[in-house]
Amino acid sequence: MKSSDQLAHTNECKCLSWKPVVAGALVAVGLSFLLNLFSVAIGLTAYTTNSEGVENLAFGGLIGTAIGVIASMFAAGWLSGYLSQRHCSKRHLGALYGFLTWCVALIVAFFITADAQQYVAYYGHFLAGVNNAAASNAAAAAATQSTNSLVLSTYIVFCLFFLSAFASSLGGHCGMRHVCKNPGSC
Repeated sequence: MKSSDQLAHTNECKCLSWKPVVAGALVAVGLSFLLNLFSVAIGLTAYTTNSEGVENLAFGGLIGTAIGVIASMFAAGWLSGYLSQRHCSKRHLGALYGFLTWCVALIVAFFITADAQQYVAYYGHFLAGVNNAAASNAAAAAATQSTNSLVLSTYIVFCLFFLSAFASSLGGHCGMRHVCKNPGSC
């Protein structure tokens, strides 16, 4: 093997850079927060008291959340792929950059929300002042109804995660394939 072949091989192996991935993940967390907050605001203004309105609100909130997640993860993946162009000449790795951005954003979001979720659960029970007997009766009655809801909710959450991972990978692929027509302005 010639030394020029070895040099080219070592340069190709150093194709992955974590700076674009981290930048994309931070954009993903920020955009997700903003778009989810916007979805909540829209959902609260559209709230009605009849049962049909509540079902429509839940479905509309799900669609709004899905659109927000797809848009924010596509933008984050696109940014990651776009920033990685100068690090990597292999354009097919854009999907990998997008997927890694999704993974890092998921880890960051988990650490951010884990403490908040524990805080809300603890103080929610504390402030509710529900006695144990009433809580156990209500829990037994709701257990049969919640089993079907849990199965459906699990599929919905899986679909949202799958769509966000796919959107981020597609965004990374598109961002890395972005070609500037005027090199002086890019």
